[in-house]
Amino acid sequence: MMGEFAGKTAIVTGGSRGIGLTVATLLVERGARVVLVGRDGVALAEAAEGLGEAATTIAGDIAQADTAERAVAKAIDHGGALDILANIAGIFPTARIEETSDALYADTIAANLTGTMTFCRAAFPVLRERDGAIVNMSSTAARFPTPGLAAYAAAKAGVEAFTRTLAAEGAPHIRVNAVSAGPTRTETVDALMASDTTGAVQAVTGALPLGRLAEPREIAEAVLFLASSRASFITGQILHANGGGLMA
Repeated sequence: MMGEFAGKTAIVTGGSRGIGLTVATLLVERGARVVLVGRDGVALAEAAEGLGEAATTIAGDIAQADTAERAVAKAIDHGGALDILANIAGIFPTARIEETSDALYADTIAANLTGTMTFCRAAFPVLRERDGAIVNMSSTAARFPTPGLAAYAAAKAGVEAFTRTLAAEGAPHIRVNAVSAGPTRTETVDALMASDTTGAVQAVTGALPLGRLAEPREIAEAVLFLASSRASFITGQILHANGGGLMA
């Protein structure tokens, strides 16, 4: 699959670490140019340096329209166009409802749902010109009720509904899909497993028939498949990569 994305330009939110950085790395390895987006400018710069001249960055809050607009402009400047939007950024707080503050709920919705909407809105006119692809990030939590994940589950369920609706709006020139990821071994999840007092992470992981966390590359490969020409007749779908945690 080397060269699969040659001549393509992608925006990857959450691109400084974890699944986002893995998505960006695979895209670059397969010929794409990428714009990494996130809050931490230092971490973004380090990630981009590791990817070489194919990568550039935009630092900012993904829920803000200005960040999305700057990222789209940077993609056009960096690669001449925009072909792929991978909305990977998100946060994963755990709190039972009586401990869920207004601020925690608002932050969770902003990072996991509003940011996805903001970037899709900014990218849509440009992607339409290129018959582009959007891949959003959902989670098993959207369909698997887990105490301690109410705010996160609401956000990810919103991502799935948003994805299907946007696919209808974008057809026939933009494909829009999402990956529903199961628990994945990232720095964030490792830290949560060490500190989580709600039991939410352990409950989800313990329910997986494959009996382990996903590696970031396993989720990233699902993202790249949906972004590629191999998925040219797929839109409005949620691809479940969750170790069998949900079986249709």
